[in-house]
Amino acid sequence: MIENSVINDIRNGVDIVDVISNYIPLTARGKNYFGVCPFHDDHSPSMSVSKEKQIYTCFSCGATGNVFKFLQDYENISFLEAVKKCADLAGIPLEISNSRSKRDEKYQEYYEIYEISQKFYQNNMHSIEAKEAKNYLLGRSLNDEVIQTFGIGLSLNVPDMLTKLLKKKNYSDKVLLESGLVGEEQKGMELYDLYRNRIMFPLEDVQGRVIGYNGRAYHGEATNKYVNSKETPIFRKRELLYNYHRAKEAARVQKEIIIMEGPMDVIRAYTIGVTNVVASLGTAFGKEQAMLIRKLAGHVILCFDGDAAGLKATKSALEELGHLGIEPKIVRLEDDMDPDEYILKRGKEAFLRKLEQAMNPVEFKEFQLKQELDFNNTLDIANYANAMIDEIKKMQDDTLKEVSIAKLAEETKLSIDFIRSKVGTSEKEKIEIPHPKKEKKKLTKCEKSEQNLLFYMLRNATAIKMYDKKITHMPTDKYRKLGFQISSFFRQYGYIDMADLLTELRDDAESVATIGEISMLPLKEDFEEEELEDYLRNIKEYNELLQMDKYKQELKRSQDYDRKIELAQKLVSYKLRSEEENGRN
Repeated sequence: MIENSVINDIRNGVDIVDVISNYIPLTARGKNYFGVCPFHDDHSPSMSVSKEKQIYTCFSCGATGNVFKFLQDYENISFLEAVKKCADLAGIPLEISNSRSKRDEKYQEYYEIYEISQKFYQNNMHSIEAKEAKNYLLGRSLNDEVIQTFGIGLSLNVPDMLTKLLKKKNYSDKVLLESGLVGEEQKGMELYDLYRNRIMFPLEDVQGRVIGYNGRAYHGEATNKYVNSKETPIFRKRELLYNYHRAKEAARVQKEIIIMEGPMDVIRAYTIGVTNVVASLGTAFGKEQAMLIRKLAGHVILCFDGDAAGLKATKSALEELGHLGIEPKIVRLEDDMDPDEYILKRGKEAFLRKLEQAMNPVEFKEFQLKQELDFNNTLDIANYANAMIDEIKKMQDDTLKEVSIAKLAEETKLSIDFIRSKVGTSEKEKIEIPHPKKEKKKLTKCEKSEQNLLFYMLRNATAIKMYDKKITHMPTDKYRKLGFQISSFFRQYGYIDMADLLTELRDDAESVATIGEISMLPLKEDFEEEELEDYLRNIKEYNELLQMDKYKQELKRSQDYDRKIELAQKLVSYKLRSEEENGRN
C-alpha cells in the first residue's frame, strides 16, 4: 500500500492542465482552462480545469476529480495504475503490484482463458503444420517481425485441441462455452474448438488484453473469409477498435487517428510506418467507438474499403462522429480496393498522398453527388446546389463555410449572395440555442447556507475551524457527510486541499459528486468572516427548529407528566432565546 503522503507528492509533481491537454484540447479562459468533456456526448467546451486547485469539473454531466480520477476514467485503468502513470511523468520512482478492478476479478477466468489460447495459437504458428499458413502470410508480405508484433497465431485443423488443453486446467464447461472459443454439438455432448484451420488475429481491449479473435481463412475456402468472436462477458464489438492500445500513443503525438475496416488494413499500414491507425472490424460504426476515437485525437481520417460496404461504413462513421462535433476527413480508394490491397498494388507514396488529399465532409458529399448527377441537366444542377447548401449549413468552421459557398457559386453559376441567403442560420448556431432547462429545486435558506459554507470549507482552514466550533452538523445528508469528511481530513493532516481530498474520497462517488456540485457555485474566492457567521447562524437555527419540532411531536405523544413538563420548558426556553436574538439583530 502506498502512503498518502507519497500519493500526494506524486499528484503535486504533475500539472493537471498539462496531463489533460495530452488527451483533449484545452483553451485558457480567465483563471481556468476549458475543453470538451470526454465522459459524455458533448461538442461544446463544458469541462473546466483549474490549474490553481488541480481539479476538473464538467458543468454538464458533473464529472469531477483530480488528475488520478481523470486518468482512471479516461484510460479505464485502476487508481494505482493512474498513480504510477503520474509518478512516471513526475520522474518519481514507484513500484506497484498489478491491481485488478472488480470487473476484472469477476471475469478473471475469461481473461485467463484468452491468455492461454493466445499462447496456444502463437505456438501453433511455429509448428510443422503451420507451413502453409506461414507461406500465405509471407506471400502477403507479412514477415516474422509483423507476425510477432501483432501476436498472429494459428488454429490447427483438429476438432478439440484447445478445448482439451482448457479442460485440463479445470475450467467449467459453462465458462468454456461462454468464452466464445468452445462449442457443443448438442446440449450435454462433447465440446469442440470453434476456431479450426484459421489464421488467428487477436483482438485486444484498450489495455491490450486479448478478449477475442478475428479468424481468417487462408485456403481460399468458400466459407466466410473472416470470422469474429461472438459477444462474450468481456467482448463487445461495439466497444472495440482493433489496435487501439498500440495506436493511442502515436495518435496523441500526431494529433490524428486513421480509421480502417479490418486487421489486415491496420497491419499493412504499420509495414509502411503508419502507426496511428485502428480498425472498426467491419461492424457498423457506433457511439461507443466514436467516444473512443474522441479520446485519441481531434483530427480523424476515415479510410474504409472502396466498395459499397465501405461507403456505407463511411457514412455511418461520419454521422456518429458528427454527433460529437468531430468533422473527419475521408479517403475513398478507387477500384473497390481496401487499404491493404491499395498499399500492396500502388505503394507507400501513393497511399500517403491519399491521406494528404483526404476530403472534408462537404467535399465528400460533393464527390458522391457528382458520381450520380448530370451537370448538363438543369434539374440535376438544382438538386446538387440544394444538397450542398444543406451540407454547408452543418459546417462549424466559418472560414471553410465561406470557401465552400464561393466554390459552389462558381460550380453552379449561382450568386454568392443567393447561396448565403439559403445557408442562413448554421447548424452550429442552432445547436447553441439553449434548450428549456429542467426547473431546479428551489433551495431553502439553510440549504444555500450549507452549500456556501462547504464552498469555503473546501478552500480555507478558517471556515473549517468556524464550522467545528459552531455546529459540526448540517441538516442535509450529503452536505453533513461532506462537512464531516472535510473536518476529519483537516484534523488528520492539518491542511485542506481539494485535490488531495478527492484522492482520499476516491471510492465515495456521492461525496466526489457533491464536491463537483459545490465547486461549481458562482461564489467569489475570498470571504468575510461575517458571511460565514451568517451561514452558520442559518444552519444552527434550522437545526434548532428541527429539534423543537421533534419536541412538539413528542409532547403530543408523551404520557409521562414529568417528561411533558421538561419538553414544555425546552420549548419556552427556545422561544425566549429566539426572541432575544431577533431583538439583537
